[in-house]
Amino acid sequence: MSPQSSVRNDLTEAISSYELWSFLAWQDIRIKYRRSKIGPMWLTLSMAIFCIALGMVYSQLFKTKIEELLPFLAIGLVVWGFLSNCLGEMPNLFVDNAPYIRDMRINPLSIILRSLARNIIIFGHNLLIVIGIYIFFGIWPGWGVLLALPGFLLVALNLLAIAIPLSIVGARFRDLSQITQSILQVVFFITPIFWFPRLLEKGSWVIAINPAAYFIDLVRSPLLGHAPAASSWGVSLLTLLLSSLMAASVYRSKSKMVAFWV
Repeated sequence: MSPQSSVRNDLTEAISSYELWSFLAWQDIRIKYRRSKIGPMWLTLSMAIFCIALGMVYSQLFKTKIEELLPFLAIGLVVWGFLSNCLGEMPNLFVDNAPYIRDMRINPLSIILRSLARNIIIFGHNLLIVIGIYIFFGIWPGWGVLLALPGFLLVALNLLAIAIPLSIVGARFRDLSQITQSILQVVFFITPIFWFPRLLEKGSWVIAINPAAYFIDLVRSPLLGHAPAASSWGVSLLTLLLSSLMAASVYRSKSKMVAFWV
């Protein structure tokens, strides 16, 4: 079997076993909150409190009406939470699942899809915050909101492609987890999550070279009633192409070594 067909077959096998990893993803959340009265809704409640607190503070700092800033901020934080949670746990993903990898034959891509599915479920819970803001401020974004679906799919595919080399390299070099967390902290502040892009000069490098800004725009703009910028689609598709090529290369050459590294 050629290396290329191995990558393709592993991906096909992992996707076809969606019932297993989606069930395990939901069980991860249930187990974490099994003795809690409101269960996974604690995730949404804590995020809602964070959004409201930041919205009240930054609306005063930026001299902006809270009904304009809060929806922008809340959606940005919800999408960022999805991005950062996925990327933040990937370097340690295979290490945390070492017993499965060492003691049984398991498709590594199924482990990655399980993690991605778990974070998608959390993202779905946190979208209730956005719906609550719609109701409170009487916002109707229009049918253009449906553009958020292909936008979110493109973001998820990018995260899957990035997760493959990140998790494999992270199994070999444990410092990658700390490096990733440090980078995510910096990216959070230079990404237009709680500040408007219009505050910067047009074409500013802060946004131009930041893939996270384009990922967030793909989901946030439709939820705010606007079409995402064409550059957001273009950069995200280019990022997907490049990260997929890297993922295929790393997976072909190093995936067999993961069991020895963990």
